[in-house]
Amino acid sequence: MRRLELARRIERIKAEGTSAYIRHRKQAPPYEGSELIVENKGHVFRMGTTSFAVGFGLNRPTSFYDLHQMEKWVRGKNVSRLHIEVCPLADMSLIRLLQERNYTLDHFLDVWLLDVNTFVFPDMEHAVERVHADNVNEWARAIAAGFAETGTVMQETIDTAKGFYALPENEAFLVREGETAVAGGILAVQDGMGELFLTSTIPAYRGKGYQKQLILERVAAAKAAGCEYVTVTTKVDTASGRNMERLGFIPFYQKAVMKSPILK
Repeated sequence: MRRLELARRIERIKAEGTSAYIRHRKQAPPYEGSELIVENKGHVFRMGTTSFAVGFGLNRPTSFYDLHQMEKWVRGKNVSRLHIEVCPLADMSLIRLLQERNYTLDHFLDVWLLDVNTFVFPDMEHAVERVHADNVNEWARAIAAGFAETGTVMQETIDTAKGFYALPENEAFLVREGETAVAGGILAVQDGMGELFLTSTIPAYRGKGYQKQLILERVAAAKAAGCEYVTVTTKVDTASGRNMERLGFIPFYQKAVMKSPILK
C-alpha cells in the first residue's frame, strides 16, 4: 500500500503541474494547449500535436466509457493518437481496456525516487543560482538551447520554460560558466514530494558536472521545503538516468507509454 500511495503522489505532482502550466499559458492567447479531467481518475493533456494521459488506474478503475470519452476528446482536438502513461501499479481494468482497444507500446519511461532524509550530500563543485526576474530570460534561453536537437533555439521552448517558471509551486535554478548561462532546471514541490524536471545543458558545455550540481541543489531545496522524497522521470538508458542512479536515486518503477490506433 505504501508503494501505491507513493506512485499516486508522483503521478499527481506530474499531472497537476502540467494542468497548472496549461491554465497559466492559456491566459495569453493564442496558446492552444488544453486538458480533460476525468474526475478522480486522471488527466488528459493536449500540447501541440500530441496528447497524453496521466494518472489513470491508480485511484479508481478505468471504464470503457472513460476511455471512449478520452478518445472522443482527443479526436475533437485534431490529434491522431492518444498516448496513455501506464504505471505498473495501475488497476488491471486499464490494462484490459488498452488490450481490447488495440493499444500498442510506444516507449518506456523510468521513474526514479530519492529518500531525502537518508541522502548524504557530497561537496558542491559549481555554484548554482536561483532564477528570478533579472536572469529568467537567459535561463530560459539556456534551457531551450539544451533541448535544441538541430541547434536551432525554438521560441516555443523558451515560452514553455518561462511558463513553468511562472508557477508559484516551482523554483528554477541556473548554472554559469564564467558569465554564460549554460544549464538549468526546475524543482516542483507538492505535499512533501519534490519533482525535478525541465533540466538541460547546452551541448557544448556537457560532461562538466553541471547536471550533477543542478540535481544536488534542487534536492537540497526540496529538503529545505520539507519534502520527504524527490522524484524525476527519464527516458530509458540515458545519461540523465545514470546520473540519478550514481547520486542515490532508486528506479522506483518503469511506465509503459501506450499509443492508440489512429483515431478517426
